[in-house]
Amino acid sequence: MYKLTHYSAAELIQEHREELHGYLVRQTRCPETASDILAGCFFSINTCRQQKRHQKSPCFFVQDSQQSAIDHLRSSNRRLARHADESELVDQPDPMPSIEHQLYTQEQIAQLRQAVSELPPRCREVFIMHKFKHYPYSVIMAELDISESTVLKHIVKAMEHCRRRMRELDAPVDQASSK
Repeated sequence: MYKLTHYSAAELIQEHREELHGYLVRQTRCPETASDILAGCFFSINTCRQQKRHQKSPCFFVQDSQQSAIDHLRSSNRRLARHADESELVDQPDPMPSIEHQLYTQEQIAQLRQAVSELPPRCREVFIMHKFKHYPYSVIMAELDISESTVLKHIVKAMEHCRRRMRELDAPVDQASSK
C-alpha cells in the first residue's frame, strides 16, 4: 500500500498540477473553474492524509480530479435546466384564469344565489339540502316529512328556475358575440 506523507502529497500535487489543470480546463471550458476543482482536490488529498484515511496510490489524485470535473459538469447542467430562459416562460400560458373569467364566474355565482333566493321557501330548502348539502332523497323526505315525488318535484322546479336565470346571464354575452 502507498503511504501518503506530507512530502509525498506535495510532490504529487507538483508533479500532476499542470497536466490536471489542462485536463480540467478542457472538460469545464473555464480556467477559473478548473483551478477551483483542482484546489478542492488538493484540499481533499491533504484532508485524507491528515485523517490517515488515505492509503491509496497516487492515481487517486488523478481519479479524484476527473470525478470532480464530472460532478461539476452535471451540477452545472442541472442548474441550467432549473433556470429556464425567460423568453421560454413568456410563451407559457398563465394557469390562473383571466380577470374577465373570474369576474364572469363571480357574476354567475351571484346570479345563482339570486335565483335560489327567489325560490319558494320549501322548494329552496329541498334544493339546498340536495344540491349543496348533498343529502340523499331519503334524508330530505325524513327531515321535511314529505314524499319522494314531492322532493323530486321541488328539485325539478328549482333546477328549471335556476337554469332559466343562468341563461339570462349568458343571453347578453351570446347576443353581443353574434353581432
